[in-house]
Amino acid sequence: MKKLIIAGILFLPLTSHAQTSLEPIVLVPGIMGSWNWEVMTQGGGAGSWDFFPIDHTWDSMFSALEDAGYERDVNLFVAFYDWRQSNINSATDFLIPTIDEALENSPTGKVDIIAHSMGGLVARRYIQSDDYRNDVDQLIMLGTPNHGSSDVYTLWEGGAVPKNWDKSSKYVIGSYLWYMNTATAQTADNYDTIHTFIPSVGELLPVYDFLLDSDESFISYGDLIEGQNSFLENLNFGGTGTELQALGGITVIAGKGEATVANIPVVDRPESETKLWTDGMPEPITPVRDNTEGDNRVLTDSAFINNVVFPISPAQNFWDKFLATLFPSVYAEYDGGNEEDFLKQIEIDSKHGDLPTTAIDEVFTALNVPIPGGDYPVPVEPDNITSFWFASPVEVKVTDPNGNVITKNSNNIPGAVYTGESDPNGVKMVIIPDGAPGVYEVELMGTADGEYHMAGATFTDTADNIVTVEKDIEEGEKVEYTIDVNHVNSLIEISDPVITEPESDSPIDMTEDLIADVKTYYQDGKIKDKKVYQALQLSLKVTLNALLADKPKIATISLYGFIGTIKISPRKIDSAAASDLIAKAKAIIAEID
Repeated sequence: MKKLIIAGILFLPLTSHAQTSLEPIVLVPGIMGSWNWEVMTQGGGAGSWDFFPIDHTWDSMFSALEDAGYERDVNLFVAFYDWRQSNINSATDFLIPTIDEALENSPTGKVDIIAHSMGGLVARRYIQSDDYRNDVDQLIMLGTPNHGSSDVYTLWEGGAVPKNWDKSSKYVIGSYLWYMNTATAQTADNYDTIHTFIPSVGELLPVYDFLLDSDESFISYGDLIEGQNSFLENLNFGGTGTELQALGGITVIAGKGEATVANIPVVDRPESETKLWTDGMPEPITPVRDNTEGDNRVLTDSAFINNVVFPISPAQNFWDKFLATLFPSVYAEYDGGNEEDFLKQIEIDSKHGDLPTTAIDEVFTALNVPIPGGDYPVPVEPDNITSFWFASPVEVKVTDPNGNVITKNSNNIPGAVYTGESDPNGVKMVIIPDGAPGVYEVELMGTADGEYHMAGATFTDTADNIVTVEKDIEEGEKVEYTIDVNHVNSLIEISDPVITEPESDSPIDMTEDLIADVKTYYQDGKIKDKKVYQALQLSLKVTLNALLADKPKIATISLYGFIGTIKISPRKIDSAAASDLIAKAKAIIAEID
């Protein structure tokens, strides 16, 4: 029957598949490629997901797609997601809703996916799951660690962030770990934070042998205790890889020519250590990038998936070969068809984070869209990221060594970003790419009474440093610090605070506020008797006139009369309102004395 169907297709006139409009594209960023600080730190639904404020990974790809006629939120969408959670949840909670939105404008009932790094695993999880609805045409993966990445071992088993990671990645993970471990003490250390709140890291572990024992022999992946990756095992070896054959095509683009971690020498952990390095402690802790067949984060071979999509390649008979030669596109739709036409695996010289730019030509070829002729530069990473973090009830003002200032309302520090103000008592961040070395001035103004944590941080190619201060602040209190930042040695020195006590209200201001409070309580029905209300207002007017005339004794006597009226009217004044008014009257008396 299949041969008859194909024969029918053979004699159909060959027509163009050109579309009258573009098939929508869904971009899926990699781990740490989506940003919603409020959700990440407070767990609520505030704000919206977006790119990390100083991340320009996708800038040139966006420009190229827009030059080719794509329009954001019309036929070009980004599936931001909470990269901390399992990729299983990310596929369901974030990718599927984005695809649904894109399908509203799809002329074919399908979308194309361009996924970077871990984003490719999110896409694969959807396509290989029972949730898949046959709505993806082309799947394009850029540097996706389809067989894992050795580079995450130290983070997963030891809670150690490799010093040779790019600065943006170190910043994002470093700031989150600081908040969880130090500012809020929700977890005891980095290891606990990673395993409790960022299970996606464990889903990036390799499913190949990569640890070397002291004899330089491989430790079998099957012998690992904590270093096994059940997510990738199921994705690659669970029998669902062939589901990818239902797509219109797959393009895997892998970077090469960059030093990448392949094998990690380990030694037994110290006897005193019972939590970290279950499968061995790396020597050194930041693994050496020992193989140039990769993009500096993912090995080329780890990105390729021909053995996953086509675990068995059946032999072709003469008729199959004949059809494949004459009509490869038709044949590709028949029983998996020509593997090379369906699954293209391409190597290009590129770093991991540069792939969304360096692979633009290959991406457009996979989309069958003409390559635009614009200039699409690779984003330049800053030499350093300087930052200040505040987990506290404060307003923040930062002045850089050149006299430039940033607050929540204004900014003239080049490239700097102020974020996190959706909750006034939440975490604020000042992020300064290529921050100037020298002395920064930090001014905090208390917006409520409470404890605050402040950190100064610097991230460079070779070293990072985070220094934290923890103190109390009162509403209206001003606290000033100087913070000396040295990027060369990754040194941060925070001065002792200079504290200016809050200015207290005068008795006149306090009395005027109390007059307003009495009126509000009456309007709200908490002062239930009009005569009582009038008596209270009269006492306060006498108090105010006495204060204005500089007659404090009369003012004090009148306030005691105010308190007495409240006490003899228990049924005519709400008890909570009564307590509040008495406390405020006593505060005025104390200020007069």
